[in-house]
Amino acid sequence: MITDVKVKEIDDSARYLYPNRRIEIKTSGRPIITPIRAATSYEYKEKAKVPTDITIDNPVSISVENLNHSRFEKFMQTNSYFTKLMGRIELNDRLAQYSDLKLVLLRPTVTPKRDPRTKEIIKDSPMSLLRNNANLRDRFIRFIIKLQLDLDLNPITIPYIELPFQIFQDVSFQIARSLEQINRQPLFFVDMKYKEFESAIDWIANQIQSNAIGLYYRPFRTAPVNYDILSRYVDKDIAFISAQIRRYDPTYYDISTMHYLPFLGNDIYAVSTPSPFFTRDTGSRTRLRDRLQSIRLFDKNSLCLNQVRLASTTIDELIYEYRDDSVITNILRNYHEANEDADKLKVLRAFSKISELKDSSSEFIRLQDFVRQNSTRDYLQEKQVLQRTLQEVTGSQSKLNRI
Repeated sequence: MITDVKVKEIDDSARYLYPNRRIEIKTSGRPIITPIRAATSYEYKEKAKVPTDITIDNPVSISVENLNHSRFEKFMQTNSYFTKLMGRIELNDRLAQYSDLKLVLLRPTVTPKRDPRTKEIIKDSPMSLLRNNANLRDRFIRFIIKLQLDLDLNPITIPYIELPFQIFQDVSFQIARSLEQINRQPLFFVDMKYKEFESAIDWIANQIQSNAIGLYYRPFRTAPVNYDILSRYVDKDIAFISAQIRRYDPTYYDISTMHYLPFLGNDIYAVSTPSPFFTRDTGSRTRLRDRLQSIRLFDKNSLCLNQVRLASTTIDELIYEYRDDSVITNILRNYHEANEDADKLKVLRAFSKISELKDSSSEFIRLQDFVRQNSTRDYLQEKQVLQRTLQEVTGSQSKLNRI
């Protein structure tokens, strides 16, 4: 349970767009200081593929289950899937043993089911079904709350459902009142593109009086007004938790997306599960096209995720960092072998995600110190790619030139 949230420092020294902040989140475990990166169930699963002992000790962990058509139907219509899903989340919970705040997000997807031949919609998306069918929606909410209660979780996350604001008010109020009666805390998620974003955030913060709000990430360029609304809460004792963040932004120098988000107004960040890397038929045999193109390594100096073939400096740094681990150093020195070996590709890809999680998390700890010292201006001068990215993302060239 999130027992308290307090703003520690607000740093507006960079004098552009939004100030940075550092907050303290109190739980039943250790206090959590932001900005910080959460570990996800996806990253814990990737860790299991690396044949060596690498620990993940992030203070926040998020287990995300994307409920597509098949999973949604099983969840709503069969008895066995509830038990299966609960078992999978219990496993994720054990893997996240070092986390002081553990969240589970059961997220209905927005993609309709289409005929593979005609591409016509043959079944509405889970999100549409929940939006248009009140009885189904109530049942879904009962199920996700019951599952989290059986797992003894607190807060209880409530995924975003696209609803008219009046219905959103009624549903969220009833949920909050019901959970309050059993000493449980709701954590409502809101899509950054929700048309009633301002009203929803105000309602959750001031009427339901939540000290934490979840956000579905959207690029700044698709929701600039809502990011501006979010910045108004910089001095409020409310934690904002962003989930489903794209791992890197190819539009801006392949920079790690979550590393420019602290400059746009929130606190905790969790990456989304990437799409599978599919095979294609070449005519002679089926193989993965350009296997190594999908492998990217995090460069903590530039905050970019670079293709492994272009990351020689990062590879050298990782080899030195893991110099006592022959398994990891062998993988890195011979990364090119993964182009023809599916097993080595799987290990290399998994290691790239885990090393990114660890180094990215460390970089957030560094940023905390700059915020605490009211010197994010110096951090931006150190991270030139980040500075250029923020300039392009926000269109604030004239102000950035004053840094």
